[in-house]
Amino acid sequence: MPGSEGLHNANTERQRAAEHLRRTSLAADPTRGRRNTIFTAVGVAVLVLSAGAFWAMRHGSDAPASFSEKPKIDENPGKVAPLDPSRQPLPASMASAASAASPAVTGSTPVDPDEARRAAQRQQQGAAEAARKEQKEEALRQARLHSDVFDGESAGEDSTAATASNDEDKGDGSAINGRRRHGGDGPNDPNTAFARVVADADDSAQKAQKIDNLQCKILPGRILEGKMQQRIISDLPGSITILLDRDTFGEQGRIPLMPWGTVITGKPNSVVRKGQERVFIASATAYRPDGVNIHIDSPVADQLGSAGIDGEVDNHVGQILGMSAALSLLGAGASTYGASSSDGNNSIATYRQGVQSSFAQSSSQLLEGYVNIPPTIKADQGTRVRIQVERVLDFSDYCKPTDDEE
Repeated sequence: MPGSEGLHNANTERQRAAEHLRRTSLAADPTRGRRNTIFTAVGVAVLVLSAGAFWAMRHGSDAPASFSEKPKIDENPGKVAPLDPSRQPLPASMASAASAASPAVTGSTPVDPDEARRAAQRQQQGAAEAARKEQKEEALRQARLHSDVFDGESAGEDSTAATASNDEDKGDGSAINGRRRHGGDGPNDPNTAFARVVADADDSAQKAQKIDNLQCKILPGRILEGKMQQRIISDLPGSITILLDRDTFGEQGRIPLMPWGTVITGKPNSVVRKGQERVFIASATAYRPDGVNIHIDSPVADQLGSAGIDGEVDNHVGQILGMSAALSLLGAGASTYGASSSDGNNSIATYRQGVQSSFAQSSSQLLEGYVNIPPTIKADQGTRVRIQVERVLDFSDYCKPTDDEE
C-alpha cells in the first residue's frame, strides 16, 4: 500500500540518519588519553626516584664526627669588683633620720582655688554623663521588652534594639508577619536560603485558570528526547545542539508540534568545582524544520531525569604530580649541593638553609597554580539526553488542526 510504503521509507531514512550520526561521532581522542596516562606514569616514576635520592642523601652519608673536646667555658672567672660606696644602701638608722629630716612638701603646699573649681566641674560633668548613659540604657531596655520583633539572643546590641523600637513606633507589621510566616531567621546555610527564595517568590493567593486549545500547546512536565550533536569539554565555554529523534505532540490530538529533526540549542556550564562529575546544560531555543522557533529555557537531563549529564572527569593528577616531583628534586639539590654533613654550624649550612627557604617559597607559589586547576568533564557526541519542559509552549499561531481533531 502507498501509505505503509511511505511509512517504511521514513523509518528507513531515520535509521540511516542515526547510523550515520554514530559513525561520524567525534569521540574523545584516544591519543590524548594515552598521553595523559604516560604523563602520569612519568610523574609517579620521577616522584619515586626523588624520594629514593633524598633517602640516599640522608642515610648514605657518613655520620658526623663526634667531638671529644669539652665546651669552651671559663672555669676560673674573675672576681667581681666591689660596689661604689656612694651607691650602697644606707643603714636603717640613717634612712629613718634622713626621712625625718626631709620637709613635708605635700602638706605645706597651698591649694589653688581655680584648680579646685575645675576639678569640681569635671566631677559634676562625669556624674551627669553617667546619669544620661543610665537613662539611655534604661530606655533601650524598655524598648526591647515591649518589642515583638527583637530577638532575645542579641539583647546586648544597641543598634538592633533601636531598630526594634523604631519598628514599634511606626506600627509596621510587615517584618513581624514575615518572621512569623517563615519561622524566624534560622540558619544561614545555602539550603535554607534557597528555601526562603522559593517561599518568598510569590505567596499570594492564586486563581485557577483553564488552558484552551490543548492540541496546540505543550504543558510543563513534557519530556523532549534527543541526542547531542557535539561533544562537551568543560575547559572553555561553548554551545551545543540537540537533535530531537521523535515527534512531540500537543496535549490533545496528534498534531506534531515539535517534529523529528527539530534542533534545540543549549549552553553547558564551564564552571566546574572539585569533586563535580556532571556538567549542567541549559537549553535555549528550539528550531523546527519549517523555520518556526520558540524559546524553551529548560535544563537538560540524562535518561533518568537527573539534572546535567555524566562525563569523563580529568582531575589532572599527572600534571600536579609531575610538577611536584620536579620541584622536589630541584629543592633537594639546591639544599644539599656543596654542603658538608660533618659540621652543622658552618657558613655553607647557613647558605644552604637560606637557599632552601627561598626555593621552597617560590615552589609553593608555582605549585599552587597547578593544584587549583579545576577538573575537566568530557561528554561524548551522540549522548542521549532529555529536556523537561518548564513553561507552556504555545504553537497556536502555527498549528493547523484537522477536521477530525476539531
